[in-house]
Amino acid sequence: MSMFLSNYGSNYFLLMSELDSMIKKTVTFSSVVYLRLIPTRREIVEENLFDELWWSEKDFIQFRIETFDEMNELKQKHPNITRQEVLKLLYQPGNICYDKNNF
Repeated sequence: MSMFLSNYGSNYFLLMSELDSMIKKTVTFSSVVYLRLIPTRREIVEENLFDELWWSEKDFIQFRIETFDEMNELKQKHPNITRQEVLKLLYQPGNICYDKNNF
C-alpha cells in the first residue's frame, strides 16, 4: 500500500466504495441528429471558393510588403529601436497595445 493510503488504511477503500455506490451513473441518447457536410476539394474549386478559403502566393507577397512598410515606418520614427524590438512591439500578442497614433 502506498504511503498516502497507509494513513487511511481500509477506511479509504470503504469510503471510495461508498462514494461509488452513491453516484448514479446514467447514459442517455438524444433522438436529434446533427449533420454537417464537408465539401470536397473538387466541390470547393467548382464553386470558385478556393481563393476565398486559402491565401495565394500573391497574398503572401502583399503581407510581406505591408510588414516591411510597417516596420520601416516605426523604425524611422524611432531610429534607435532594434529589429527585434520592432518585431516584438508590432507582432507579439499581449506585449502592449500598439496604436499607430502613439508613435
